[in-house]
Amino acid sequence: MIRIPSFDLSSRNTFGMKVRCALFVEYSSVSELLELLSEDLPQPVLHIGGGSNLLFRSDFPGTVLHSAIVGISFAPSVISSSPSVISSEVEKSPAPADDSVIVEAGAGVVFDDLVAEACARGLWGLENLSLIPGEVGASAVQNIGAYGVEAGDVIDKVFCIDAATGEEVVFAASECAYGYRDSRFKHEKGRYIVVKVTFRLRRSYSPTLGYGNIKAALEGRDLTSLTPSDVRDAIIRIRREKLPDPAETGSAGSFFKNPVIPREHYDRIVASTPDGKVPHYDLPDGMVKVPAAWLIDTCGFRGAVKGGAKVYDKQPLVIVNATGSASPSDIISLENDIISAVRSRFAIDLHPEVEHI
Repeated sequence: MIRIPSFDLSSRNTFGMKVRCALFVEYSSVSELLELLSEDLPQPVLHIGGGSNLLFRSDFPGTVLHSAIVGISFAPSVISSSPSVISSEVEKSPAPADDSVIVEAGAGVVFDDLVAEACARGLWGLENLSLIPGEVGASAVQNIGAYGVEAGDVIDKVFCIDAATGEEVVFAASECAYGYRDSRFKHEKGRYIVVKVTFRLRRSYSPTLGYGNIKAALEGRDLTSLTPSDVRDAIIRIRREKLPDPAETGSAGSFFKNPVIPREHYDRIVASTPDGKVPHYDLPDGMVKVPAAWLIDTCGFRGAVKGGAKVYDKQPLVIVNATGSASPSDIISLENDIISAVRSRFAIDLHPEVEHI
């Protein structure tokens, strides 16, 4: 276990905000977590993953916890239900009739490491989520998603410790209330600490290629003979072309959620657009999802600067710490300008995907 008082969180949030917390603690087992929960820690307590979806507004007065529970294992059937048992060995069990493989990963596993390992083993389900920053535990809380796939689509179970009782609680995916960048864990903040997640992946050919420009990135390839690694490579190329590398430029990835509006509202926007072309995704319930990036770009914010913050030139959905020394107020001021402009022009309220702390 690692304990550091007055800890500099700059390296623990991908925005690179120069803030501190009263106490930082990293634990590497469930037993260490339970020990921590019995202590009188500086309040409030915040649990973080890779810090890739956070914007610290200022110094944090309490305790920041981080999981270093790691390990990945693959099995044709459900592995041990104990969150403290996380093995790197491959279980040898008869293959199930549904051709699925259960992948178990500790909450502190880097999510993209999990994706890379699954793809290398020829397993389908996670490849479209390649290169998303963060860790496995946070993926289950945030329900991360990209290119037509969300974590909740492939999560089997989420293993948690109830912070109030210290008891293990296991949620099936159907009990996690997964929605667009949403889950029950976001509405019961601080109660459940994710220690392990299992994902149900497939051996059989099952790519998701209909979103964005994945097919264009695979042009010239025989789409019937793709491997998960082929799709992963294409996704990585697409993401690197339009998104900043957090190791080089601070950001939290997609800053805003894509708004979902009634069809009538969408039709009014189309009618008011000079060329009548508004990118969108039709949803089964008659609603329409409009890319926030298009709304922001149409309002003229691509490349806009506020102090050390900037709307990324290649992808206006992303706000970056352009100078490396942007303050939280720089980011928030630019965020508010964008929200105000989009509301004024399109009567749409943008909501941040990034959690403000």
